Amino acid sequence: MWCGVVQMNSQKDVDTNLQVAEQLIKQASEQKARLVVLPEMFSSLGMVGLHQLAVDRFTDQDVLATLAGWSKTYQVFLVAGSVPIASDKDAKKVHATSLVFSPQGKQLAAYEKIHLFDALVGDEKGAYQESNTFLPGSTAKFVEVENIKLGLTICYDLRFPELFQVYMGKSCQVISVPSAFTYETGKAHWEVLLRARAIETQSYILAANQVGIHEDGRRTWGHSMIVAPTGEILAEVTQDKPGLAIAEIDLGLLQKCRDNMPLSKHKRLI
Repeated sequence: MWCGVVQMNSQKDVDTNLQVAEQLIKQASEQKARLVVLPEMFSSLGMVGLHQLAVDRFTDQDVLATLAGWSKTYQVFLVAGSVPIASDKDAKKVHATSLVFSPQGKQLAAYEKIHLFDALVGDEKGAYQESNTFLPGSTAKFVEVENIKLGLTICYDLRFPELFQVYMGKSCQVISVPSAFTYETGKAHWEVLLRARAIETQSYILAANQVGIHEDGRRTWGHSMIVAPTGEILAEVTQDKPGLAIAEIDLGLLQKCRDNMPLSKHKRLI
């Protein structure tokens, strides 16, 4: 299966972001990608009042219908990076949710980001406090995509290998990592973390990242990439601008990697 990871420079305007996302999905489909991953917050980066935005726009009648329509139009399995979904647990906060749609336009899964980015970063913004806006999820989610098991994560989850080990235990062959990794943390850790997660789970990693300067003052790292179970980078967006990386998932290579070094059978610590 050919897969694509989309790199974007999303801003505050939802409709403009959607137009850019659709064009890149179209390009991926034209390059025979069957599975496409969008970055974190691809449709609304830097917005305030996300709960009201979620109530107004991120519904089955609006943005979610648009996403389902793209999957059907371009005949792809679409991992819609993350979108804000209103919660009935808190009238002010939302869940950062990664949605998966089939080529028939059916929603197959919804994963709520478990690990929230509350951190001090030496960049233009200085500090991030996602817990002021988002509620954490609590459940790992994987989904069948044709003959592939796909594990779902979002951005900061990348720093928590326990989640990836859950997917390894579920025999996932591919793990998606839609992200908005900051420039400073990305420069230091993005590639090494992605390659480590691929090697230790013996899985393909599909990492779609934001890039450039955004309206809320943050700067993101880019370098969206697809990593093989061996740790090899198969495709990468090297330009500091929106783009697309495409690579083929080879299940034969993956199985050979797991057969030659059966990590899951060698585990001693639970």
